Amino acid sequence: MAEDFDVLIVVAEKDFPRISNLYHRLLQDIQCRKLIFVGNRAVGQMAKKLEHCDIDWIDEDSILPFHDVHELMKKRLAGILKGQELPRGITGWYYQQFLKMRYALLCEDEYYMTWDGDTVPCRTVHMFKGGTDVPYLDLKTELKQEYFDTMGRLLPGLHKVIEKSFISEHMLFRKDIMRDLISRIESNADFDGTQFWEKILYAISPEQMQEGVFSEFETYGTFVALNYTMSYRLREWHSFRLGAEFFDPKTISERDFTWLGRDFDAISFEKNQSVREDHKNMFDNPEYQEKLTAKQMLQAIQPEFNGGYVEVWDD
Repeated sequence: MAEDFDVLIVVAEKDFPRISNLYHRLLQDIQCRKLIFVGNRAVGQMAKKLEHCDIDWIDEDSILPFHDVHELMKKRLAGILKGQELPRGITGWYYQQFLKMRYALLCEDEYYMTWDGDTVPCRTVHMFKGGTDVPYLDLKTELKQEYFDTMGRLLPGLHKVIEKSFISEHMLFRKDIMRDLISRIESNADFDGTQFWEKILYAISPEQMQEGVFSEFETYGTFVALNYTMSYRLREWHSFRLGAEFFDPKTISERDFTWLGRDFDAISFEKNQSVREDHKNMFDNPEYQEKLTAKQMLQAIQPEFNGGYVEVWDD
């Protein structure tokens, strides 16, 4: 059955509480089997306390020890750090991607889905084209050339092939394709290491490492586009990335989700963001919601966020 897949949520202990009251919406809106939280033991303890959720927990170190990745990162950055301690957050940015990839070696199902721990669906999400077993790869508009530079070094010939980006807040991975991708990376003798994540870190120069120049989503999507062309269908995806600027995750209502869901597939509550005083009673204002769509309101205020991600519609 197409719906026989689990949703993997890789989340840090300090980030888990932010939208813990909303995680039940994933099971409500995504046609999946259960949620699997990946994190340390504290994450496991918090996850088990969630109400109305069919969940499981996997210790992140059982998939890939954080210590191993952190030590290689420190080695690669030794000349830049000059004795200073490497912040765990820098390692964590790569580590969470490696966890999502390496889970393919443990997964017993044909597919597994990863979903960002700060994001909630706004409406029902079907990951397979109606009436078929063909899954979707969802597209947005983000573009970072360095992602393609890195994947091109890891797998010569891998290059950008579509206008849009495969980076969204989720991805449905086919296990055998991810295993093939991992195997091909590990076969690249140009870089030190034996495991795929070691090859990736050696493919990135120390000067670029802190800039975050690898994307598991962009790499997998491009690999699929070039090697498994007919395995997926492409679909436009829209998410409200500025969610935490206008909605408090503890008070966002069912009315808000219904209104947002007319234009958006999901809403994100990114860390270090909160509702500013001048943003209160805007997007969650019932009078505004009656007169304007969420799309219209976002298009009006996006220019205010110079340098940030801009949501774009084809129409």
